[in-house]
This record gives sequence, C-alpha cells and structure tokens, in this order.
Amino acid sequence: MRSRSRGTLISRLERLEVRTAGSHRVIVRLGHLRRLPQDYKGERHTIIAKHLPNRNGQEWVEFEEVAGPDPNPPQKPQPGSVPTHISVMFVAPYPRPEQML
Repeated sequence: MRSRSRGTLISRLERLEVRTAGSHRVIVRLGHLRRLPQDYKGERHTIIAKHLPNRNGQEWVEFEEVAGPDPNPPQKPQPGSVPTHISVMFVAPYPRPEQML
C-alpha cells in the first residue's frame, strides 16, 4: 500500500510540473528526511544534505534536520507568485519504545 501511495503522489507531482511548464518551471525535489533524535527539544530547520542522481527525470536529495534556527528563513511569497521549488520529504516514524530494546 505504501508504494502505491508514493506512486500516486509522484504522478500528481508530475501532472503539476506539466501544468506549470509553459508559464513557469517548478522543480520538485524528492527525498528522505534524516531526523534529529526524538528527545531533541528546541528549534530545528531542514537542509539538503546531499544531492543524489536523478531518477526518471526527478530530482532526488537527502534532507536532514539540523538543530537551531534557520539562517535563511523563507521569504513571504508575493501574491500570485508560483514557487520555484517544491520539496517532498518522506519521513519515517520514530521507533516505538518497545522497538528500541
């Protein structure tokens, strides 16, 4: 079921890319997120830790959570503007306490 959901998401993103291709190019980045420990408290932000080879014309990266505030916070979008990048992060749940034994 999980791979079917991922396939559906990717096909939807591809349709979005096609729809916006004529007027403005939107790049979709796909990747898994390496998270900070579950017990981490405090501010965090996400970075691109590594660029991976493209797969089927899609940009793949490794995302990573980093402690502390974002040194480059996102700007407020202008009304009617279209983003240039959309990041899709696949996030695994933290292990349950009984799985950590």
